[in-house]
Amino acid sequence: MGATVDGFKATHREAVSLLGEIDSSGGQQRIDALNSLKEALLAHVGEENSVIQEAMDKSDVEGPFKSSAQRFMDELGSIAQTALLPFFDKFSSPETVDSEDFADDFNGIKSALADRIAFEEGKFYPELEKLGY
Repeated sequence: MGATVDGFKATHREAVSLLGEIDSSGGQQRIDALNSLKEALLAHVGEENSVIQEAMDKSDVEGPFKSSAQRFMDELGSIAQTALLPFFDKFSSPETVDSEDFADDFNGIKSALADRIAFEEGKFYPELEKLGY
């Protein structure tokens, strides 16, 4: 495994750990864990985009990788803008994070993140590893 992909997987493990912490906490502790998750995910997206753009710019990279990489980045940007950021904005106070709405929305986010992590690690990261990442 490449060092870059290893780092991405470590961030995934951190995110899963934070999801568990969010699940088992409340009030300010939950907000702190949510803020840590938000920071970790946004940094992760930025790192992935940077690495993927670098990989796409390599002269020996084939067209199929470039199109799938662009689709990957577009999907990631869309997820961040339409789901993650609104979720973090909506649940930013002790009252909101201890509400029933939070539990419903959080379960959706948790499921979506699990699906995304499985996709990245199972389908996309192997492609990055072939390129030396």
